[in-house]
Amino acid sequence: MKKQLFLLAITFLLMSACSNKGEKNAPTSVPSITSIVGIGKVIPQGGISDLAAPVSGIVKQINAQTGDIVKKGDVLLVLDNTDATFAVKEANSRLASQQGNVQSVNNMVERERIMLKENLRLLNDSRELFAVGAVSGEKVRELQNNYDQGVLQLKKLESDLNGQQALLQELSVQHASKINNLSLTQLTAPIDGTVLDITPKLGEAVTVYQTYGRMAPDAPLMVLAEIDELFAGKLVLGQLCSVTFIGDSVPVAQGKILRISPNLKKKSLFSDSGNDLEDRRVREIEVLLSDIKKPLLIETKLECTVKLN
Repeated sequence: MKKQLFLLAITFLLMSACSNKGEKNAPTSVPSITSIVGIGKVIPQGGISDLAAPVSGIVKQINAQTGDIVKKGDVLLVLDNTDATFAVKEANSRLASQQGNVQSVNNMVERERIMLKENLRLLNDSRELFAVGAVSGEKVRELQNNYDQGVLQLKKLESDLNGQQALLQELSVQHASKINNLSLTQLTAPIDGTVLDITPKLGEAVTVYQTYGRMAPDAPLMVLAEIDELFAGKLVLGQLCSVTFIGDSVPVAQGKILRISPNLKKKSLFSDSGNDLEDRRVREIEVLLSDIKKPLLIETKLECTVKLN
């Protein structure tokens, strides 16, 4: 009896082992990925423009504030233009004086040409009269000498006129440069759009090429998002996307992928510093938004869900 119970226990253990082995070898199904999620921020199409000062100066006037809608060419800031204004006045004076010099020499050239033409007529007449014995050879030589001197004088005046005209051209270029320098003290909007920031205050100094503000162009809204490198190869232009606020499941807009970066980048788009160390890399996408259900502020953080099928 004991022997039969022992054999029955061995049989049960063997059957259990076979059953467990079968379970381990059974194929498991892997769910297919239908969407991927990335973190993004709202930007206008074309991106945000950093405004750089073309010249250095002290802020004299501020014409735009954060949130103002402006047109291309609208004056945002005015720098102190005392020196530039004085330079333009000085250039105006020198230009006007040189224009007078050119006109004076030009008048002298015209008078000399008239006199030379008259001397040539007298010389030709005297030659004809000399041929018939009506005038002496001395008279002909005198008129010839007057004509030759007139030719030399005309050449000298024409050379002087060319020099005065060259100086006038040089002063005209300088005058245009001074006027341009004066115009640069008025910092204008390079595009139609919305002013996001104006950094300096009245009386503060700005230096050349210093960023003094930011502007968002008058353009459709987009989402610039980062997709983990694990899913970088699944991105295709035109894929549909759903956009939600962080931590919310209700879509606030729809969109399509308009641009995909050709390379992987450090995951620094939403870090406080571009020098932050990251373990993984990301691929950037730009999603052109449509069917916007709620107002979206520029640079708002969002979740962007890309639908793969």
